[in-house]
This record gives sequence, C-alpha cells and structure tokens, in this order.
Amino acid sequence: MSGSDCLDAQFSAKCGLKTSDSDNKHLECVPMLLMDVKHCSASSPTFFEAFDGKVHFRTIMVHARIVGKLVLSKNNGHYKFEIDDNTSILPLFIPKKEGDILELQRLRNEVFIRKSIKENSDILIALEKLLNKTRKQLDPSRIAVGNKVFVFGRPDLFRGQVGVFGFSWDIDTGCDRTMELAFKDEIIDWYMNIYKTSKR
Repeated sequence: MSGSDCLDAQFSAKCGLKTSDSDNKHLECVPMLLMDVKHCSASSPTFFEAFDGKVHFRTIMVHARIVGKLVLSKNNGHYKFEIDDNTSILPLFIPKKEGDILELQRLRNEVFIRKSIKENSDILIALEKLLNKTRKQLDPSRIAVGNKVFVFGRPDLFRGQVGVFGFSWDIDTGCDRTMELAFKDEIIDWYMNIYKTSKR
C-alpha cells in the first residue's frame, strides 16, 4: 500500500459515515470548510445542521492555518486562536486541560522511577514515548501563528457568533503537504458525493 493509499485509508476510517443510533443519522467527524461551519445551526445543544438542514451531524474535522492567538484568563480555561482555511476565518477555542497535564506529569515521574529498576525497560520506554506524545496533544500553548492544524471538534454557537470548539488537535508538520492533500481529497469527495454542493 502506497503512502497516499494509507493516508486515504486513515481519513476514510476517521471521517467515514459514522452515525449515532438515532433515526436522524447524525454524522460524526465530518470534514467541513469554515465558510460552511459559519452557516451551521444547532438543532439541539449537541446536534447541528448544515446545507439548509440537509446534513445533520455532531462533530466536524477542519484543517486550517493559525492566523491569530490569544490566551484567555485562567477563569476561562481556554486558548483562543483565529483559524483560516482560505474560505473564512473563525475563532477556535481549545481547553487548557491543566488537570490532565498534571496527571500526565505524575505518570511520567512514575515511569522515570520504574526505569531505574531496569525491569520491563522496553515497555517503559514505549510508555514514556506515548506519554510524551500525549503531553504534546494536551498543551495548546505550543500552537503558534503560522502553524497548520487539524482540529476535531464541533461548531461553537454563542450569541450569534460562530466558532469551532476543539476536542482534539494536531499540528500538521508535514513539509511535503501529504496530510493536507489527503484531507483535501477527502473533503472534495464529501462535498461532491455527500453534501452534493458541486452546483452551489
């Protein structure tokens, strides 16, 4: 399987037509352009509609560049970014998850202590790598203006303003743009075959 085929398989697995158990067939993890996120409406606090009510979903995936960053107060507990995917600019909110970061640090310390005993060292090294990767995923402070990011989340609708609330995210560090292109292939397929917006 080529690298491109592998990426296509990853996106198909993550962004497939996953539905809830309800009759309304709410989709999960749907790729969407920011210009269309901007026009979403909420049918309930956790269910959303797009394309004039033709598409019902719970969660979305977007790929965009960070064009602005603001750290909000400790009371708010979120980082606010401005993201741009060349169709629109929207605010992105990512929780700080400080409690999770502290717990992760405790686990890393535990692994460090156990490594000195020299038992199960292969497992502990693998666990340490996993904890380090998880630590990066929990800390939005490392996201910088100019970074491209993949965001899994939901529309954030508040007082007539629309943004994206991110549950999880990853910085797209690929210099060859392979992941970005794979995402764009997936989003084109959704817009042509599922959203059926090619004639808009």
